[in-house]
Amino acid sequence: MTFTRRGFLGTTAATATALSAPSVLGAGHPNVVIIGGGAGGATAARYLAKDSKGAVNVTLIEPQRRYYTCFFSNLAIGGFWDFEATGHSYAKLGSDYGVNVIHDMATGVDRDAKSVTLAGGQKVPYDRLIVSPGVDFVDGSVNGWSLSDQTAMPHAYKGGTQAALLKAQIEAMPEGGTYVMVAPPNPYRCPPGPYERISMVAHVLK
Repeated sequence: MTFTRRGFLGTTAATATALSAPSVLGAGHPNVVIIGGGAGGATAARYLAKDSKGAVNVTLIEPQRRYYTCFFSNLAIGGFWDFEATGHSYAKLGSDYGVNVIHDMATGVDRDAKSVTLAGGQKVPYDRLIVSPGVDFVDGSVNGWSLSDQTAMPHAYKGGTQAALLKAQIEAMPEGGTYVMVAPPNPYRCPPGPYERISMVAHVLK
């Protein structure tokens, strides 16, 4: 199934309207809990809160207090952006849209009780749940590389410290050094990413 941005936002608005109807979930404000504060989770939280106009209680669960995007990190590696420009706080979700942001790790979901358990022991009830944890690495899935190697051989497929480390290593390369980058096998989520990155690396080395 393919979604356009317009279609996604229309679906989100329709969902917010449906959730706000007492006939759907009973009287009172329904609770929508979102696990994961990346681009997907934070966008869902924003538009559910905004389009429901306060009729839906929206809670976002995310352990990090600042989210660094991988998109646009290539511009930072190339020296066109500062790395801090790829970072985003969650303050506006609360102040501008009324989203309740909980900085903790979700450790379990009880579908029968309709609650999310946090690492701190708190249980967060929900009427509807969105799970948007993003992507991560499966340690040992790449021959010759593991998470313990990411300081010496940064993958930089996550924004923030990994991308900054890669840039530092590129800038510290000796004259005549060799830079090697391996693109993941198809399909992967950002087809132009490796080509953008290698172009930015070439720009720095030039």
